[in-house]
Amino acid sequence: MTFGVSPSAVAAMRARPGFSAGMRTHANGVVALFRGNTVLNLLMNDRARALFMLVALYLHHHGGGDGRPGLTVGALKDMCVKLALCSRGRCEAMLAVLRAAGYLEPAADPDRRRRLLVPTERLLDLQKKRWEAHFAALAEVVPAASRFSAALARPEFVPAFVGALGEPYIAGFRLLQHAPCLASISDRNGGIPVLFALALEGPEDGPFPPTEPVRLSINALATQFGVSRKHVLTLLRELEAGGLLVRGPEPDRVTFRPPLREGLELLTATIFVFFVQAGERALAAIGDTAVVVEPAI
Repeated sequence: MTFGVSPSAVAAMRARPGFSAGMRTHANGVVALFRGNTVLNLLMNDRARALFMLVALYLHHHGGGDGRPGLTVGALKDMCVKLALCSRGRCEAMLAVLRAAGYLEPAADPDRRRRLLVPTERLLDLQKKRWEAHFAALAEVVPAASRFSAALARPEFVPAFVGALGEPYIAGFRLLQHAPCLASISDRNGGIPVLFALALEGPEDGPFPPTEPVRLSINALATQFGVSRKHVLTLLRELEAGGLLVRGPEPDRVTFRPPLREGLELLTATIFVFFVQAGERALAAIGDTAVVVEPAI
């Protein structure tokens, strides 16, 4: 099966009524769900952590291609290296922290050579909250997609949805393919959430992302996202150097330049299309063949 989000599908999503409102809701969700964790931040940025969790859930439900489902330490290390997500050593460190935090726990396996782990309810609840936030924003643009939120209560939907999200990523799909200007900033911890937090400083009745200067407080951003002031300053300087953001005209103001506003729109539209596609495939996999979007995105 070929996976991907076409430029035409992204353009169609951006053109839908309610896209700006849905994008604002999505930004609020991203900011609200961000969790600054000092130990995890030292190991992996927030984007990589989200993908790490997805890969872990994918292996738990679908396995790593050896015909046996189950999350094993070896399979996760192999997958992380294959996807250039992190090194084997960093994967081991992440697993240790996730086990200590109660997100994963060991499980018995008939094959004693396998170091089997299983996601706990705490991890599943966290993932469901993330998906629900995406679905809530998406439903403002594609109202029929509210069916995905309802489907989360069905036990058979979660494994199907994990597969529908994980298969494209493993096959090479990336959410930033239509917004390459955000690639480097997304690799910095809190990069995209910081941008959304700044965008949300704009007036609620104005365009989103905002076209006018918005308030900037480096101390507030550092506190909100659990990072240092130096980290926030580095993010801002990188954005300025890339022609994406301008400081001023006042010391406590920044202005989003057109390439940055477009990049955030393209990223959000890609996420919306991707979640529609994944949700439809997951519903079809559990025998619900009703089309959510007509024509399908």
